[in-house]
Amino acid sequence: MRHELCKSYVLEKRAKKCVLQVAVMWNALRIQQFFWLLPILLHLSQFCSGQQTHIKLEQGDLIGLKVFPDGTRGAVYAFLGIPYAQAPLNELRFSPAKPSSSFNRTLQATTMQPICPQLSNTIYDESSDGGIPRSVGTDEDCLYLNIWTPESGMRYGKLPIVVIVTGEEFAYDWPRNRINGLDLAGEGIVVVSVQYRNNIYGWLSLGEQHRHIPGNYGLSDVRMALRWIQRNADAFGGNPDLITLLGHGSGGAPLALAATLEDSGLVKKLVLMSPGPVMRTLGQSHQQRIVETGQVLVQKLGCQFEEAQRRQLMGCLRRKSREDLLRAYESVYNHGNGSAQLGVMLPEGSTLEQRLRNGTLPPLLLGITSNEGAFLQDYWLDVAREGQVALQKYINHTMLPSVLRALESVGEESSSQLAAIRWRYFNGKGEGVTHLLAGMQRLLSESLYELPFFRLLDLLNGTTSYAYVFDQSHSMDMRGRRNLFEGASHSSDLPLLLGPSLFQQIARRRFSGEEEQLCRKIRSAFANFIKNGNPTPGRIYDGWLPYNKENPFVYSLGEQMKTSQAESVDEAEVDKLLRGEAGVPGQDRSLSRSNRHDTYRATPSNSYTASNQQDSGYSNHLQRVHGFWQVLLPLERDEDLRGGGALGQRVRLLEASADAARYRQGFYAMLGLVCLLLACLCLCVYLLKRDPNAMRRRSASSGSDCYSL
Repeated sequence: MRHELCKSYVLEKRAKKCVLQVAVMWNALRIQQFFWLLPILLHLSQFCSGQQTHIKLEQGDLIGLKVFPDGTRGAVYAFLGIPYAQAPLNELRFSPAKPSSSFNRTLQATTMQPICPQLSNTIYDESSDGGIPRSVGTDEDCLYLNIWTPESGMRYGKLPIVVIVTGEEFAYDWPRNRINGLDLAGEGIVVVSVQYRNNIYGWLSLGEQHRHIPGNYGLSDVRMALRWIQRNADAFGGNPDLITLLGHGSGGAPLALAATLEDSGLVKKLVLMSPGPVMRTLGQSHQQRIVETGQVLVQKLGCQFEEAQRRQLMGCLRRKSREDLLRAYESVYNHGNGSAQLGVMLPEGSTLEQRLRNGTLPPLLLGITSNEGAFLQDYWLDVAREGQVALQKYINHTMLPSVLRALESVGEESSSQLAAIRWRYFNGKGEGVTHLLAGMQRLLSESLYELPFFRLLDLLNGTTSYAYVFDQSHSMDMRGRRNLFEGASHSSDLPLLLGPSLFQQIARRRFSGEEEQLCRKIRSAFANFIKNGNPTPGRIYDGWLPYNKENPFVYSLGEQMKTSQAESVDEAEVDKLLRGEAGVPGQDRSLSRSNRHDTYRATPSNSYTASNQQDSGYSNHLQRVHGFWQVLLPLERDEDLRGGGALGQRVRLLEASADAARYRQGFYAMLGLVCLLLACLCLCVYLLKRDPNAMRRRSASSGSDCYSL
């Protein structure tokens, strides 16, 4: 018995020792794995540290990320890739958005989902270095939204919400540098970005009479997202009664305006950034073009035979592949005319002008950049490398007709109108390709952004509107390209508004001191408007006043001009760019707009903001632009038809001089040809009459030789 007890005691000791050895080995293995993962963890910790968080929605449970971004005082919760509507596939293609069903599981909302299908290799796909852009995945299952909420919102709730909608020409959304709301959420705001259908997927329409293809699918997506956000705002710490809709770009801003007009009780404040020709894209004449374009697309897709049978037509369209749909849309898009082909169709009844004048909109914050047209595309540079003649042909045959088509109020162009436009934008002191490029960007800035911006401000006189112009020297756009011209180019305000996280993603560097200061100024103004409806609450001397006809105040949101003389053009750097050589990092590559006739930046008195902060010089510039395009050009067209007009007479005098010079050259050429022919005739007569006797003797001698033979 004692022997058995000793034996069991020894076995127990050995078992404990064995278990201890296994535990030691397991701990050693875990420590070794930890050291293997340590470099990866250290690399990720350079950007931010995060952990998962869990919330409950009416659709199911949701797991997001708790992130500690650089430069913020607290954590931010990110919930990415949340479906707000059913996937528009199969029977739901070309149908209004349907509410999303329940998750039936715990959804991992930790990564963004692909954007909706769109064309590739466009100006918005171009890279910062001019190289071949990498492909970006798209999917028809794309109706998702992304939410960033501060930690205070998850604890206490009732924070204001801003919903961001971006897009260009009703055709594109930014494919690579996606919206990131981490830093803006640090201002005590719930930030939401919405993905929606664009181009043929979002705006194909055959009119309201064709109930199966009414169009406005992209608009239904945004409205569905707004209702989803209102229902689930409490779960994210937001206030459903404080929703601000922010639209950016020539597609996103008109879409946000249309969504606000449809759901005016849901949207409490509205922000429009770089809206472009919004009055045209939402006008009644444009809606007729949308229907005509839809009919053309149906024919290109081979579904015109089913147009009478509407159900068969929908079946034909839904059977088409994604490549077929985008190929048909690309043929209609025509390299930049997407906003003139498809878009939002407002319901019949009162026009957009009437609805805007009635003051049905909530408080509004709207603005543009100081040089929208400097969003330079690679094709311009390719044409410029061919020389001044090729670039001038592109301006005359492509750019000018496209701009004049976009400005319906000008009407059918005449020779005096075209001459006036060339005189204003391409007849300065400069010469060569650089001068033409400067005129091209100025033409696009004034005609497609500044003129519509002034018209929109004039119609919003009954609404509380805060207007601004964003200005920054050598700004960087959403593609990561620094501006080659003076001022801020299109989309250069977004990276500064959304903060260092997006800026570092695009520029691959941190803010400079000036950029960080400018970012704080912009973000503070927008955050105050989202929270209080006033960008500068409590400020009197340098406060931001509403825009109205009595006091057309346009706030300078950005840098202010410090020098009184325009910068000179760096011709050497421009030549490097046209030769395709990369510039020296950090080198100043800006081109001044010295050919501007009514330069509002030339002197301190004409700067964006006067010394007393109560009068804006930029509004004076907008009035001059409006006077040229809406007063002078239509007047000159009418006077040209009647044969009068001072500018028309000057243009006709110049044309007569040019014709005279051309005829003079032709006369001299003809005179030279006649003289040459007379000289040849005289030579022939001289040869014939030089010695007729010698000719007879030669012929006679030749005849005698023949007889002798």
